[in-house]
Amino acid sequence: MPCRGKDELMLYLSHRENKVKVLGPGNRYVIWVQGCKKRCKGCIFPEGQPLNKNGYWIDAKELMDEINSTKNLTGVTISGGEPFLQSRGIAEFLKLIKDETSLDVMIYSGYTLAELKCWNNVDVNYIIDNSDILIDGEYVEELNNNSIYRGSDNQVVHFLSNKYKPFAQIINNTKNRSLEFIFKNNALFTVGLPEKGFQSKFWQQVEKEVEKEYDKEK
Repeated sequence: MPCRGKDELMLYLSHRENKVKVLGPGNRYVIWVQGCKKRCKGCIFPEGQPLNKNGYWIDAKELMDEINSTKNLTGVTISGGEPFLQSRGIAEFLKLIKDETSLDVMIYSGYTLAELKCWNNVDVNYIIDNSDILIDGEYVEELNNNSIYRGSDNQVVHFLSNKYKPFAQIINNTKNRSLEFIFKNNALFTVGLPEKGFQSKFWQQVEKEVEKEYDKEK
């Protein structure tokens, strides 16, 4: 990752949104960290892979100001990119969340829980110990079966606290997803987990609709 000296509260993000409803239970404040060393076939967010570009630095305290000023949040979701490549900053961010709120935390990783534990890293262990849900494993395009919260069915939903364990069966067996579309700064950002082949289907449909409007104006 780009170097920021010893400032532990800085995070390198690609995007952030509040009141997202499709990446975890309830209303979520979601951050997408920038940078991932995995190269999963069919990655739904390849723009989030580069380690040294496409992102911006932000102080975790600024994120907390946004969280504390947003009403009716249920929790915080940390996606990417690969959050555990910024384990120091993410750990400090979680400490602020735990100190200042009662929000739950859901985090994604391309590494498995077993792999993360093998890192034997104090910050990684803190994140695991203080998150409510971890969804782990690489994305496998062939196993994208529209499971809620999971990109592909090889990924595992780990209920790390008791908060959502009563809903484990529902979460693990639900095959229904939704997407949110956010237009900001003259760009369209898709939030959520699309079905396999979604992007090509989406833009084909957009082209058809544009052609229809064009024909109407003739």
